[in-house]
Amino acid sequence: MNKLLFFVALLSLAGCKDKFDIPLRETDKSLLVVEGTLRVGQDATVITLSKTVNVNETVKFKPVLKAHLTVEDKNGGSVVLNETGNGTYSFFNLGLVPGNEYRLRIRTTDNKEYLSGYVVAKTTPAIDSISWKKENGDLFIYANTHDNTNNTKYYKWDFDETWEINSFYAASYQYVGGSTVIYSPLYHYRCWKYDKSTVINVGSSAHLSSDIISEFPLLKINAGSEKISVRYSILVRQESLTKKAYEYLLLMKKNTESVGSIFDPLPSDLKGNIQCTSNPEEGVIGYLTASSLTQKRIFITRSDADWRFSQDCLDIQYILNNPDSIRILMPGYRPIDLITKNFKEYYMSAVPRCVDCVTRGGNLAMPSYW
Repeated sequence: MNKLLFFVALLSLAGCKDKFDIPLRETDKSLLVVEGTLRVGQDATVITLSKTVNVNETVKFKPVLKAHLTVEDKNGGSVVLNETGNGTYSFFNLGLVPGNEYRLRIRTTDNKEYLSGYVVAKTTPAIDSISWKKENGDLFIYANTHDNTNNTKYYKWDFDETWEINSFYAASYQYVGGSTVIYSPLYHYRCWKYDKSTVINVGSSAHLSSDIISEFPLLKINAGSEKISVRYSILVRQESLTKKAYEYLLLMKKNTESVGSIFDPLPSDLKGNIQCTSNPEEGVIGYLTASSLTQKRIFITRSDADWRFSQDCLDIQYILNNPDSIRILMPGYRPIDLITKNFKEYYMSAVPRCVDCVTRGGNLAMPSYW
């Protein structure tokens, strides 16, 4: 397997966003990438199939469509996953039995067959808490969990972030174009933004006498970030791993995080538990696991964290309330209020980012959990 192409695959699977330009030969293979976990319990199983791409290609994600995916029980029985679009295949509640062994069979439209090894369905303990603390103005978020049976030992976490942002000014008017301004209380004042984990978070208690994970670092929020300018939430998901899956992901983490210099070592020859049975020499990227999922959400407000956040929004423009002034000057500003100065009406206005939270990338729809 070409290591440079394999390296690109690692970046894709790990969610790394950094660009690493290495010229690749036209003869390099396009390898199958398998992402996802067989879910134990009431959660949906979602498997994503894609092909590796060269770093110089404009398309960064190549989904594998119209494949046939089957989850097989070692004790007999199977379930076919449903194609849901863009390379994803899913099934709600596979009915996996903890302790039993399962595998994934994939057949693509070019008649290639891929088969994972059998994996044990594991039960994931609950997340005890999501904690946080401030150091030197930055805020750090941690996961805490334990397993009284001492059967888990290897863990993986990912998360979704949501935060509310408010405009610096609460506008009472809206510029709709041309020479028209309308009354619109709290115009685009509250918005929400979203992000998700893009690095591999795995931890182990195997070196401890008890199966306890205390303050595993998930995320650092830099001082002054808008994420905690009003209210912030993080939903953390936890799943259990086998030792081999943990070692695979840990090595992948090391490989993807050693980006940044041509003097960094090339990625290790990482082998998962999925093989192309129709061509054993062909590489496959991915490691299939089977486990239940536990999750926990917390909220942090600006006052909770004593958070310092500021916007440069003190530059006010006063635009005369007449059609010509509005048409010429208002396109670069947003009206806040209508005031009277020296017996003339003016729209007190500011640049869009200080009045309209949508211009800062915000979404106006309040999430259901807010």
